[in-house]
Order: sequence, then structure tokens, then C-alpha cells
Amino acid sequence: MASAQAKTPVLLMVSGGSDSTALLELVCAYRAGEVDDDLLVMLARQLPAPDHIVPYVLHVNHLLRGEDSDGDERFVRELCNRLDVPCEVQRVDIDALARTRKGGMEAIAREERYRLANAALERACAQTHAEGGLICTAHTIDDRVETFFMRALVGTGPGGLASIPRERGNLRRPLLDVTRRQLRDWLRRRHPGVPDGELWREDETNLTGSNFRSQVRRELMPVLRQLRPGFERSLAQTMDLIADEDEERRQQVESLVYRTLAWDGREARIPRSTLEGTGRPLARRILRSCLLVVNPDARLEATQIDRVLDSLDETGFTTEVSGGLRVTVQDDVLVIRKAQ
Repeated sequence: MASAQAKTPVLLMVSGGSDSTALLELVCAYRAGEVDDDLLVMLARQLPAPDHIVPYVLHVNHLLRGEDSDGDERFVRELCNRLDVPCEVQRVDIDALARTRKGGMEAIAREERYRLANAALERACAQTHAEGGLICTAHTIDDRVETFFMRALVGTGPGGLASIPRERGNLRRPLLDVTRRQLRDWLRRRHPGVPDGELWREDETNLTGSNFRSQVRRELMPVLRQLRPGFERSLAQTMDLIADEDEERRQQVESLVYRTLAWDGREARIPRSTLEGTGRPLARRILRSCLLVVNPDARLEATQIDRVLDSLDETGFTTEVSGGLRVTVQDDVLVIRKAQ
């Protein structure tokens, strides 16, 4: 049994970009007892006491950008060495995985990162004899706003419009109320005279890439900032309101799903009557909750949910949805399992 003074491993997911580099340096400053900064005060509200945490770093090299990816890896290794933080590097060929899996490359990369992060946290807990730990990412208010519009444009429900949650299970996002500009300015103040190119790594594909997020960041966000400077803060308040109301409804649905869903770790089965006996808005939430039991990281779209609900009376109907999930109508039950 862990002692009362057991340390809490805090696994930081560090890519080498400005956001995650700032997160790492902030956590190190916090652990060293620094509290004379608004960002550190904010961090203190979301992490255990400084003397109760042990930071670890995970860097995932996606092998997508050749020498630039290897340069990111070297940068993170050297930074962790200077800060005396244990660093684990995992190399994953995302391009190869994308050729064998369904889903976009960004979704596959995200799924792999969180899979590796949970495994790395387990190892960190074993090293520190801790019963549990935390995973921290460096998502900012910029990421949250971008995600809001990405989901709104493809179609989503209230949960999707709440955008990136502050926490989920052992996952924490302590910088979600901070802008990317604030983090970069903090790094510059902490290292006066050091060029930006030495403070963090710049992934040019964030602005020049052809993926959906890059397009939103490059083409939509500048227009919105010109129309309404500082709109991110007001939109964040709206997302918080949506999140609060959605959470209350989610808890009600979770209670219903707990009573009716059969889950053996391989497949989930729910009576069709549970979905057919409710209105469409509630049925959507119930089905979404069931799908997330099988894959908590699935990014589900409203059109996929409706396609399943529209086919509940078609025994034998089978379809696949985001997150590598297969849904089948079998007699009086709906069966959900991971697609092979």
C-alpha cells in the first residue's frame, strides 16, 4: 500500500513546440517552489503540492517530417537532460499505420499518443510505487477554439461544442485558459536574449499543412480575430456553459447506460428498446455513451450516430464509425466492438 507521502507521477506529453516546452518548464519551476507568476499560480490550482509530484516526459516521434521530426526528438531529449527530468521517447510510424487503419492520420496519431502515454504512466507509477498518476498535455485556449469550429463544421452535439475538456480520468490540461502567445512570452521572459528558434521547435505544417486543423488555424482564425479581437475569451465562456449543462445530462445518461449496457471488455451489448423507447436527442446521447465505453478516445460525428439510430429496425445492419468501432444490429440488441 502506498504511504501517505507517496509521490504522484506527472507525465508531461512534450512535442518540443512552444506550448509543451512551456508546460515542461512551468512544471519544473512549480516543483522548485516558484509561485511569483500568474501561470504558476494557475498551475498550483490544478496539480498536487510541489513536493508531492515527480515529473516525467513522453515524446512521441511520429516519423512524419524526416529530419525535422528527429530534430524535435533531439531537442526534447536535450531539454529534459538540462532540466533533469526523465524522458521517454517512442517512435511510431504513423504513415504506415494510416495505410492499415481506418480514420484520418491526425486521429490515428492522437490515439497512439494517448495509448503510449497511459503505458508510460504505468511504468512511472511502478518506479515511484504510486497507486496512480496524472497525464498532462499542453492544450491552450487556441486549441480549444480551433476544435470548437472543427467540430461545429463537421456536425456535433453539445458535448462536441464544449470542445476540449479540462480533465478526463487521469488526464489534465492545465493550460486550457492560456493563449499560445502568453506561453511564448513567458518563455522569452524566462530566457532573455535567446532566439525563439532555440527556445522551442516550430512545426511548419501547423500553418502550411493540408489537414483540417491547419486550414482552420491558417484561414479561419485570422478572420475571426480581425472581426472580433479577443473573441477567444468570450467563446471559452460559452463553451464552459455548454460543458456544465452537458455534464449534468451526461451523468444522467451514464446512470442509464450503467444499468442497461452489458460490456465484457471485448464487446458491448445494449437492448434496442433502450434506444427505441426514447426521443432522438436522448437516444443520441445513450448511443454515444455506449460507443465511448468501447473506445473512450473515439471522436464521434453526429451523422454517424444518426445513421445507426435510423437503422435500428434493420436486423443484420452493420456499419463502422470513428474510433475503429463496428456497430451491428442483432435481433433485439445493438452490438458494439472494435473493428478488426
